[in-house]
Amino acid sequence: MAGGNDDRTERPTYRKLRKAREKGQVARSKEVPSAIVLLGILLVLYYTGQKILGELQRVMREFLTLRIPADFSATFISGISGSVGYQVAIMIGPLLLTAFALAMGANLAQTRGLLSWEALGFHIEKLNPSNGLGKIFSKNGLMELLKSFAILVIVSVISYQVVSRHAALYPHLVIMDTRQLIHWTGSISYEVFLRVAVFLVIMAIGDYMFQRHRFLESLKMTKQEVKDEFKDMEGDPQVKGRIRRIQRQMVRKRMMTDVPKADVVITNPTHYAVALLYKMESMEAPQVVAKGVGYLALKIKELAQKHDIPLVENMPLAQALYKTVEVGEHIPASLYKAVAEILAYIYKARNAWNR
Repeated sequence: MAGGNDDRTERPTYRKLRKAREKGQVARSKEVPSAIVLLGILLVLYYTGQKILGELQRVMREFLTLRIPADFSATFISGISGSVGYQVAIMIGPLLLTAFALAMGANLAQTRGLLSWEALGFHIEKLNPSNGLGKIFSKNGLMELLKSFAILVIVSVISYQVVSRHAALYPHLVIMDTRQLIHWTGSISYEVFLRVAVFLVIMAIGDYMFQRHRFLESLKMTKQEVKDEFKDMEGDPQVKGRIRRIQRQMVRKRMMTDVPKADVVITNPTHYAVALLYKMESMEAPQVVAKGVGYLALKIKELAQKHDIPLVENMPLAQALYKTVEVGEHIPASLYKAVAEILAYIYKARNAWNR
């Protein structure tokens, strides 16, 4: 069908990607923050876990050995709860801050610091239950469900492998003291979580690449859309024509102000006129400061005569200069000899006149 997805074969343009970004639409994987947070917390626990456990034991010991006063009241309970809560918050605060910082960093890395007010704005259609159900039972919703189920299965397999590897240890747990029980329980749990975290990181990288591919596919354009966007960027042909006319007028005005500075105007004799300037001490070659054909050539010659600029008729040279050299450029080496002869003649005549 014309205009369908089959016709969207062109990569999205920079302009379309920019507009999508302004709307808050970027490639993003929900698995990246969770994987990074889990791995980051495990690394923090690896270096600070013993210290945190020691502090928790100290707080628990103080709480259990606390002497209850005779005037037991709600104020006493509130004070004890606040003190214990404060000490626990100090201990686990770094973990919470680490999780928050890693989650923010992972999202910012995916979106490259995107903050779209349009995406944060209120949209009444988001409250429509049918839209939510449509997302759940859509193709994307089914893929997310299958992905979650696959993650659950793989995490279960990893956990089973780690737990079963220590099966010989479990009958001895019942005769261990509290310190040993906590040590082995923590070690096995840490190994499980570490393996799961590594798996989630690998899966998150793959999921992000897939989400980016799907995002770019969803923004693909038809050839006609690319053409229309190019026209929009280039502007209306009438506006472009007006801009070109204004630019030509500015160039002509600037040329006319430079004609009085010229050393000679080479003509043909009525159609072409090219004004040349040469400063021996600062220029490698003569420079074209103005040129014109037809009416503009006549205006250049009139201005040259008004300011006593020599006019030299040379049909081949005038045409060659007009066709090969733009205003502001130096003449090519192939025309050096012809122009040098004219300039030498003019300088000689000017010196004779000054005498």
